Amino acid sequence: MVRITSEDVCKHTKIQQIASDVRLIKEEIVEKIPAHFSVKHIVSAFLGALLMGLTFIFKGLLLQVASALSRTHVITIIISTVVLLTAEIYFVGYERVKNKAQRSFLQFWFKRVITYYAIAMLVSFFLVYIYGINTLAGVDTTRVVVAVTLPCAVGASLADLLKQY
Repeated sequence: MVRITSEDVCKHTKIQQIASDVRLIKEEIVEKIPAHFSVKHIVSAFLGALLMGLTFIFKGLLLQVASALSRTHVITIIISTVVLLTAEIYFVGYERVKNKAQRSFLQFWFKRVITYYAIAMLVSFFLVYIYGINTLAGVDTTRVVVAVTLPCAVGASLADLLKQY
């Protein structure tokens, strides 16, 4: 008869914990499987959007370009932003997902594109209003915000996706 002691159970538990830790390290460092979306991703995206937005908000040409934008230009910028975000989300993040049957692209994409675009809009509004660009004569605030949203969205997604993957 084989006796299992508490020491044997403790050793087995430690081995299981080590195996679990090695699996986690392999997924995060070697295979770089995307983690589920969390608050950490959102904070990183805010910082990326702010950094990219700050580089564009102080350009004097921004006001001239924004005032010349037509409705078609604004719609094209919005569509281009969503297309760029989709490409970044797919090629930088989703391609690394191992079990695509359990994590559909639509779910993976939707959470990220909505979050990144919303963050880009918030940062754009923040920058436009904090620096008083909305008060400048002859400039439509909405056009300036849309013009700054594109680089902010790229900054939000790149800061988050490239940092992880």
